[in-house]
Amino acid sequence: MRKILIILALVFNAFTLYSQNDVSDSLRVSVLTCAEGKEIYASFGHCAFRVVDKKNDIDKVYNYGTFNYKQPYFVLKFVKGFLNYSLSAYSTRIFNYEYTREQRQVREQVLNLTPEQAQRLYDFLEWNALEENRHYKYNFLEDNCATKIRDIISEVCGNDFVYPDEVYDFSLRDQINCRITEMPWFRFGISLLMGLPVDKKADSYNIQFLPDFIYDILNKSEFLRDGKKVPVVSDDVILVKVDKKLKKADFLTYFSPFLVFSLIFAVLGVTTYYEVKKQKYNALIDRVLFVIVGLFGVLFFVMWFFTEHTVTAWNLNLLWAWPSHLIAAFFVKKQDGFWKKYFKTAAYVTALTLILGPFSPQQYDIAFYPVICIILLRLVRIGFCKK
Repeated sequence: MRKILIILALVFNAFTLYSQNDVSDSLRVSVLTCAEGKEIYASFGHCAFRVVDKKNDIDKVYNYGTFNYKQPYFVLKFVKGFLNYSLSAYSTRIFNYEYTREQRQVREQVLNLTPEQAQRLYDFLEWNALEENRHYKYNFLEDNCATKIRDIISEVCGNDFVYPDEVYDFSLRDQINCRITEMPWFRFGISLLMGLPVDKKADSYNIQFLPDFIYDILNKSEFLRDGKKVPVVSDDVILVKVDKKLKKADFLTYFSPFLVFSLIFAVLGVTTYYEVKKQKYNALIDRVLFVIVGLFGVLFFVMWFFTEHTVTAWNLNLLWAWPSHLIAAFFVKKQDGFWKKYFKTAAYVTALTLILGPFSPQQYDIAFYPVICIILLRLVRIGFCKK
């Protein structure tokens, strides 16, 4: 659907804007690739178009990464996958000031377009920047500021635009994780939410949801022109230079999820030992634990089946975070019957999940393992030990 809209817009431009404007020989279109920032939403970098026409005094950036956090039901829209992003067109000087202030490097790749291709691309951006056309539904993997670059260049240039056809030896999740290494709690959180779609092998098409791969692939791409291949990028410069690399680490980096959950597991291990030895059972521990686990299970279920997020589908974390634990938490003291069998079954499934974790098609964060050990420890306590 996204590509159809781009094609229709280009056809519309061919009969309106393009027919009304002379093709400018001084028109230049560039792709801007920005380094990552401190904020979570800036962790993966950014991409934008720049259009310069000195003859007509034009120097603007077309930024597909703007959103309004004050829009009605912002959080609900974000959770459900209905959050609107927008294309904003404004002065390159303002854009450069923003990234200089944030200490984020910006690289500029000038596209080796013909005057006609440059005009078509500019006309499309102008049409797309109109209020009635500028909004789109954001999708982390398939429709973001980076994929817009890929899709628009492909549609403007058609089969003349050829980028390398490669399959890499890493997954999409690998590339997501390596960009948020210094943010372990954020990494752990999104690792829990993302399902199998991000565990597929990356290729030169699907990896272009990441801005730095847009940069790399453009440098390797070519235009077919008069039977010959010419580079897509005619010039590559640093538009905004920074003195030192941005550091995103804070004090939470040193209290990683793996460390925190490992300590909790150790404390609960000692607690469980003395519970069994003295045959005194503290039901409050398990009620709190399984209410939390059940709530996570509900979250995973809702994000899979009731949202538009493609990255949260097929989430194998539901193998250990059962939504039904939310109810089972209030029956942990049962000595026999259905609930005793329930906790035994849950223990077997959780143990199997732990054992097969390293071989699972879904890659787990390292903090997953102490979390599973905590849950398994208390399931065994409830299901197999006397209270």
